[in-house]
Amino acid sequence: MDVVRKGRTTSAGPTFAGTYYQRARFYDLIFDLPFRPGRIEAAKAVDEVLPQGGKVLVAGVGTGLELGLLPRRARITAVDFSRPMLDIARDRVRRDRLDHVEALRVMDAGAMDFKDASFDVVLAPYLISVVPSPPHVLDEMWRVTRPGGEMIILNHFSDETGPWVRLEKSLDRAGSWLGWRPYFPHAVIDDWCRCRHDVKGMQEKRVSLFKLTTLLRLKK
Repeated sequence: MDVVRKGRTTSAGPTFAGTYYQRARFYDLIFDLPFRPGRIEAAKAVDEVLPQGGKVLVAGVGTGLELGLLPRRARITAVDFSRPMLDIARDRVRRDRLDHVEALRVMDAGAMDFKDASFDVVLAPYLISVVPSPPHVLDEMWRVTRPGGEMIILNHFSDETGPWVRLEKSLDRAGSWLGWRPYFPHAVIDDWCRCRHDVKGMQEKRVSLFKLTTLLRLKK
């Protein structure tokens, strides 16, 4: 396994990288069980896309909570901006004998070293609301997705109305402390899709605790 090789970085790197550097040890305590149903659904989606196996990129893998859920017939490459997070992911791969994980690399999801059309599936678990320029990262993930492949996005999208909106907007001012944007409208994805001619929506499904997480499947 190619473990933690450094990729190039740019200003498109995560706004909240410092937060995750500081909290890598505690990440699993906060983001494991509440978000596990979404990760399970994402793994099922990958399984459906790749019945015969294939190459999967996990962008923003963090501590690797989804790696053990992904189908063993897939060949997994995972990247993250935070080396401490990847150190934990590396330990997880060794401890759980996740032989389908071929590489863990320190890399900015907005400036990846991979060639065009390198992967059959690109999975972004809870990443898009963390990066400073979501359209830029979407472009980069789409670039490395092969024609006929899928980009699978797992993320919270804010409702336009309802009791949560005011709370999310007020919490949004504390985003750099939380490590993500509490208020993140679906329009970010919609606007990106409208600017492209090669995106086909395959599935949109509310998952996770209280249905606060959405699974999106986009085919190239």
